[in-house]
Amino acid sequence: MEPVPEEAQGVDDKEGELDWLTSMLGALLLPDDPESPEKADPKEPIWRGELDWEDPQTSDQPKTPHTLQCNVCSIIKDGQLEIKLENWPKKLKIQLIPKKVLGKIGEQFLKDAKMVVFRPSPGDVHNSLVTVMSSGFAGCIHFPSNPNCNIKALILLYSPDRQALLGFIPNNQAPFSGRLQEVLQGAKRKPGAKASIKPQPEEAPPPEEEPIINELLWTGTLNWSTKTDSKESISHKLECSVYIALKNGEPGISSEDWPTDMSMILMPSIYLGQFAGEFINESKIIILRSTTQGEEHESLASSMTAGSCGCARFSDEVVCKVIMLLYSSPRNAFLGFIPNDQAMFVKRMREVLEEYRQKVKNK
Repeated sequence: MEPVPEEAQGVDDKEGELDWLTSMLGALLLPDDPESPEKADPKEPIWRGELDWEDPQTSDQPKTPHTLQCNVCSIIKDGQLEIKLENWPKKLKIQLIPKKVLGKIGEQFLKDAKMVVFRPSPGDVHNSLVTVMSSGFAGCIHFPSNPNCNIKALILLYSPDRQALLGFIPNNQAPFSGRLQEVLQGAKRKPGAKASIKPQPEEAPPPEEEPIINELLWTGTLNWSTKTDSKESISHKLECSVYIALKNGEPGISSEDWPTDMSMILMPSIYLGQFAGEFINESKIIILRSTTQGEEHESLASSMTAGSCGCARFSDEVVCKVIMLLYSSPRNAFLGFIPNDQAMFVKRMREVLEEYRQKVKNK
């Protein structure tokens, strides 16, 4: 196995990835497209009430309570609100939990979710909550049982890119709520403390799961082009390597038929949300790192930070047809998504891009 540089390790961990995940999901689920009011950031509140929360304390001192006036907005899809909030209670309580704990719940719940935007009243209390959540905490809001409200819990994350509080409501509420309670109970248990359960017959311990190891999958050149203000095309080349996390020794992807030169086009990220969202949670994830961090790396990172994403395309002879690339600022690297259903993904992507070309043509 090829040795992996230390900076490429941790592809599959959750450390630092939740902030990136918030930005990615925000871009996919709530794109900022002024020409499409259905996809625009909603401004009309559909819930008004209070958020209660307490400062996280590690000592036994009393926690400081806070109350924050807040509005919540939901995006409109096909003329209908994605989330109906008329049955929400007028007071919600935020339970602050470390992001490390939240990472144990599983990203699949956040990827398969609907999203709302919390808009608190500005002031010192709001600033205090943003400071806490920016320092490594996420919020969890539990809902009281209500036959008219099928939401049991939502996760609240602060997005520094949007300077907003984003609420993720997993579609699979029952398994999500159960997994959340399981993780929170485990986090409360102090090291060395014994759970109050009846002794059970001694059983053989389960086999230990093999550690996650990142393996070098591919080395080659990433090629793309950009246009200047005068419409002149500039070609770019980036020497890079692709890594993938091995679980139980299996990468799940073969790169034997990948070409040495990987061609990529850049497209607006707002269109990615129209064809990629449903495929994201059924994708394999790779990490692409430039061999030398120079001007070409900075150029591509800047383009993606400014609102572009990459689409690496392969010929029909290659099993993998397309890889979507996004820039992850915490890693200073590019994360690639390889949808499992390649045929349907390519079909949907072509439909959306054709709509985009027609829109540009008719202007």
